[in-house]
Amino acid sequence: MPAARGEEKSAEGLLRLLDAPLPRGESVLSRLDAVLAETGRPVHAELLKLLTHLTFGNDAARKIWAGFQVHRASLQRRLQRDVGCRVALFDYLVNVDRRLVNPKIIEFADFERTARSAITDHVTGLFNRAHFDDCLKKEIQRCRRYSQSASLLMMDLDDFKSINDLQGHAAGDAALKDVGRLMIQRVREIDVAARFGGEEFAVILPETRRTSAFVVAERIRAEVERHFRRKGAPGAESRVTISGGISSFPEDAEGAEELLLRADEALYRSKREGKNRVSIYYREKRRSGRVNVEARGIRVMINGSGEGAETPCRALNISERGILIEAPRPLPLGQSFELRLALTPGGAVSLEGDVVRLEQRRTSKGRTVYDAGMRFRFGRKPLPQGLTRFLREAPPAEASA
Repeated sequence: MPAARGEEKSAEGLLRLLDAPLPRGESVLSRLDAVLAETGRPVHAELLKLLTHLTFGNDAARKIWAGFQVHRASLQRRLQRDVGCRVALFDYLVNVDRRLVNPKIIEFADFERTARSAITDHVTGLFNRAHFDDCLKKEIQRCRRYSQSASLLMMDLDDFKSINDLQGHAAGDAALKDVGRLMIQRVREIDVAARFGGEEFAVILPETRRTSAFVVAERIRAEVERHFRRKGAPGAESRVTISGGISSFPEDAEGAEELLLRADEALYRSKREGKNRVSIYYREKRRSGRVNVEARGIRVMINGSGEGAETPCRALNISERGILIEAPRPLPLGQSFELRLALTPGGAVSLEGDVVRLEQRRTSKGRTVYDAGMRFRFGRKPLPQGLTRFLREAPPAEASA
């Protein structure tokens, strides 16, 4: 099962902590303590969960490992041989700590298969919704504890109902399976890719800001489109595409539910704006009126540091604080650019701006473009007179993007 690939490697790593030979003077407890100190990972609790299927806080789990260590040494003195970690832990939890009652002996490989089936969607091979919800809550807690970022990607197959209606549910399941395989091939082992429900998917991207999340989402979207185009089967399945929405913690939300809601809002914006695209959630922070200049064909030339040649773009709307432009390529979020605007009235204006939002869309002619929102950087300088005059004399936009 591809979704369990990272979990398997994680389990193997945890078991190596238990089974690898111990250098002189080292114990299982000291080894676990060292991993906790180095990575912050609660390995005491994770290893107990793996071996016993019992859940503990890490402090409580550490006390159990401390008791196990004393008990193992006691068994070795009495039996004149080392019974091994697992036997000592089993005996400690059954006869001393008494947390295990009526335990069942089972081959570890069989136990792992059973455990994986409980958290895996049987159609796609991705994680199921229950496991996803649990992982998202834990990821938010981890981000809070270590002041880190994470992004959430929600994706939904476009017009999926037509596959089931025209070709039957077997064809629909085959399409879902293909999408699940493509998705897991294009995310990292630390990411959590899940079937959220129906034809909707979700990916938790730890330690990932929205710019990088957009790259991952766009890679998945493009590969889904290419795969079903190459498949070339007659009917609806050959036209399968997928839309996506991205939200990030802590910028967009304070908790898991709000993060889901924001990613969902971005997803449905992708649906409304033509499907087969990815949108990033942005909290509206605009405090100044914008002038809609899309119909005027105002050209903007941008040049980033070290970029070399200028890139021609088109202005969509503008205010005294920033500008929304249509660019032929994605502009990295947070990067600064030099802009030259040919405004009338107002004449030519040179400015600097930082990219603060980015969305992909398709034009009516099917061309892929990127709407980049840029915030002007004036520092201590006043607003350029040309821009002031242009904004004063041009009519404001009733609705701006």
